[in-house]
Amino acid sequence: MYKGVSAAYTIIVVSYWTLAFSGYWAFSSQVQPYILSSLTAPRWAIVMANLFAVIQIAGCFQIYCRPTFAYFEEQVQATNRSCRSCLWRLMYTSAYMAVITLVSAAMPFFGDFVSICGAVGFTPLDFVLPGLALLKTSKLPDNLGSQYAVKVLSAAVAVLFSIIGVLACIGAIRSITLDVRTYKLFHDM
Repeated sequence: MYKGVSAAYTIIVVSYWTLAFSGYWAFSSQVQPYILSSLTAPRWAIVMANLFAVIQIAGCFQIYCRPTFAYFEEQVQATNRSCRSCLWRLMYTSAYMAVITLVSAAMPFFGDFVSICGAVGFTPLDFVLPGLALLKTSKLPDNLGSQYAVKVLSAAVAVLFSIIGVLACIGAIRSITLDVRTYKLFHDM
């Protein structure tokens, strides 16, 4: 399990950092929040990357919206309506998706809100918490030197990504305050 998680995090970090560094190298500070907006050619690669982004977002949407859907289903059960009705589920799921899409389209600085969500939500959950959980619950190696190395590495990862999360949050708030000054409803449409 440890080797699998380590390999997964290595692939994720290398992939994201490669994209971040190459995007900044190519476009400097003029890079768009959605990096594909900065590209112009080849057209087929941009279309394919957008398609993959839609597929990934569809999966993420299903995962992260489950608590909201569960809440709606509890409310329906509380009013003694049939919660098993596919039509009822389709109706509130579609309404929820329409509202979320309208809100995201109305904000020209939606990328800044995504940044703050990543800084506040994903960074602690994906990088800080696993290191702390490993320190608290994991059975460490029998070798004293290995135990020390695992503890130091886990603590260093937790501290490093806590600092990165705080700095990312500050940067996202700064971007939001700068973008609010020139805000126009549905600006990017």
